[in-house]
Amino acid sequence: MPASSARAHYCSITAVAINSLKGDLTKAELLSLVLLAITMLTGCDAGAKSIDWYKAHDAERKAKYEECTKASDPRGTEDCRNAIDAIDATVHSGSFTKSPNKSW
Repeated sequence: MPASSARAHYCSITAVAINSLKGDLTKAELLSLVLLAITMLTGCDAGAKSIDWYKAHDAERKAKYEECTKASDPRGTEDCRNAIDAIDATVHSGSFTKSPNKSW
């Protein structure tokens, strides 16, 4: 399962678990659970594209990379991390144009 769909699945399971437990908890327990869930859900970015998607879409990858590098925290979102990692993976995989051999 791709990381983005696994994260979305995790986010939906967390929301369902909170709703099912509401009736059995005291107010303090419910508040603690809600705060914990909010903290855990903060990292959920359902619209994020995967690293493989960014590897396959050069124009979108370059545009997202430019957008993210201008932000105060370039790796602040899952989408930005994936775009940056796709650039790194593309460069390190040898899929770039190599310079010709030198005769000196």
